[in-house]
Amino acid sequence: MSSCPPFDFAAKYYHQEGGNCVRDSSFFGGKPVLNQGVGYSVILGFGAFFAVFTSFLVWLEKKYVGSRHNSEWFNTAGRSVKTGLIASVIVSQWTWAATILQSSNVAWQYGISGPFWYASGATIQVLLFGVMAIEIKRKAPNAHTVCEIVKARWGTPAHVVFLVFCFMTNIIVTAMLLLGGSAVVKALTDVNIYAASFLIPLGVIIYTLAGGLKATFLASYIHSVIVHVVLVIFVYLVYAANSKLGSPDIVYRRLLEVASKSRSCESPISHLGQSCGPVSGNRGGSYITMMSSGGLVFGIINIVGNFGTVFVDNGYWISAIAARPSSTHKGYLLGGLVWFAVPFSLATSLGLGALALDLPLTATEAGLGLVPPATAIALMGQAGSVLLLTMLFMAVTSAGSSELIAVSSLCTYDIYRTYINPEANGKEILKVSRIIILIFGCLMGILAVLLNLAGVSLGWMYLAMGVFIGSAVLPIAFMLLWKKANAIGAMLGAVSGCVLGIITWLTVTKVEYGRVNLDTTGRNAPMLAGNLVSILVGGLVHIVCSFIWPEDYDWETTRKIKLVEQDQSHLSDDELKEEKLIGAKRWIVKWGVGFTLVIVVLWPILTIPAGQFSKGYFRLWAIIAIAWGTIASAVIIALPLIESWGTIKLVLVGLFTFTNKTSMDKIDEKAKKETIGTEDGIVSA
Repeated sequence: MSSCPPFDFAAKYYHQEGGNCVRDSSFFGGKPVLNQGVGYSVILGFGAFFAVFTSFLVWLEKKYVGSRHNSEWFNTAGRSVKTGLIASVIVSQWTWAATILQSSNVAWQYGISGPFWYASGATIQVLLFGVMAIEIKRKAPNAHTVCEIVKARWGTPAHVVFLVFCFMTNIIVTAMLLLGGSAVVKALTDVNIYAASFLIPLGVIIYTLAGGLKATFLASYIHSVIVHVVLVIFVYLVYAANSKLGSPDIVYRRLLEVASKSRSCESPISHLGQSCGPVSGNRGGSYITMMSSGGLVFGIINIVGNFGTVFVDNGYWISAIAARPSSTHKGYLLGGLVWFAVPFSLATSLGLGALALDLPLTATEAGLGLVPPATAIALMGQAGSVLLLTMLFMAVTSAGSSELIAVSSLCTYDIYRTYINPEANGKEILKVSRIIILIFGCLMGILAVLLNLAGVSLGWMYLAMGVFIGSAVLPIAFMLLWKKANAIGAMLGAVSGCVLGIITWLTVTKVEYGRVNLDTTGRNAPMLAGNLVSILVGGLVHIVCSFIWPEDYDWETTRKIKLVEQDQSHLSDDELKEEKLIGAKRWIVKWGVGFTLVIVVLWPILTIPAGQFSKGYFRLWAIIAIAWGTIASAVIIALPLIESWGTIKLVLVGLFTFTNKTSMDKIDEKAKKETIGTEDGIVSA
């Protein structure tokens, strides 16, 4: 292609120089789109707003709904949260910086297979964890953390081993949140990347200190609403309402043009690391095919890594512990299906949009997570960058608050109460919980600074997480699912799987590329090998040991885990009936496994005959992305409000009609009982 620019729609990214057609060497060029004031306003303004607003709503709940703010409430939210809010919390907790940023990066790399494998490869863990959530209610109803259950079943040595893996998981997730968040804030506003690393968690620390898990749940709902509103805006912008793209047919035609085999990609008309011409490893070099070797390898790495960051993340266990028994399984299934829309719909829009606009992004910029902001800026200018920055801030702070509570619970119950002060009362536990939140909140910033100094990117960390924590997945699952699973096998499997996974990862890197550094270790082949060895060895060793020295465990010791303070007085006896929980387990196994098979097996197989998608097939694909994103957003915004309407009315009546406790006593007793029974709405959870 000899004309300059090669495409009229991308003319602004090319110029003539010395008789040559020269493409811009990067999209951002080291220049921020917004001034620093906007960046600091978003970080500090939203942080302050959520700190004050969330703390205020927690106070309203205490005053007008009658919640007892003790240590159990702080760490488990009363164990009575219903379906809509649990689903909202799961979506918010699982929407990391990587969900918004890395999903579009793999779309930019592999085309349509990237968003699909990101979404499906990280949804099935939530669907399947619904089974674990029900088993917690059956076999450890008074537990506060996953490691508490480990100790009750397998004793102190196993407790220490899995405590290390849980902390490692929280550290990795926290690192990814702040790496992605600080990189985008820096690129868009030129806020100092180290300052951003400390300021982003600030508001989260304040409202989590004030309200514990319920404040986290409340903030998570508000964050989810904002994320999904922005999601719908971007999806419709790319496929329906923008003059630069605006329809699936235009996006389809552009994707064919930019990957054309006849396109000239030699310097200076394109530069190393930029998207140009056919895609290596894709059917016909096309972005519009599911037959992508790179996409498939990423999908496998994604599946393995995300099993670790769900099953070994105490945050998901305490969300399950906080759920009302009758709502647990439905909340996780709904949360998983709604969350699928975030990476799938968003990256199918912004990730493919970057390609369809022929943006001069570099591989380095993409690895830092800058594909979505680039597309947003190209389509909407500064308004797009503000929207994207807001969306990202919501994701980082919401998931960050979950990690704060997860670490606080582990330190409080599994270290302080277990090894330092076994007779600790509720006030002491509450005090320690708040101290840990403050300390870990500060350490989050230090960790992000160190990783930025080391040159670690979001993309590298995302791919590597399964190597480090994948080996603990199957032993932790077997703990509640298999009575023969023994402690020796669990410890040996987790440790040996991790060690062998790391050795395999580094060995393959050395053999394949001749050197070991951040670049070579982050490539697909070594990452795939390390991830697979870690999770498979961990499970295999545990299975073999458990068959050689089987336990015959009855879960009596896990059922004897004690509450520090009574917190389940609002749950009816019917909630914890064994037959009801067995029925819930059958339901989640049927639907969780069913949807898992559909999205990781059946759906991809059905795309094989299509090869490179036709215009009609791509149009259908885009419609699915639009519809899934729209419906999921409507459900996750409306359902918690509908379920919590009684609580909301009670608080409004108390706030605007009555002024003192004597007046409050006149509120209809029936309404109050119903509201306290739910104790999980927009104000009550």
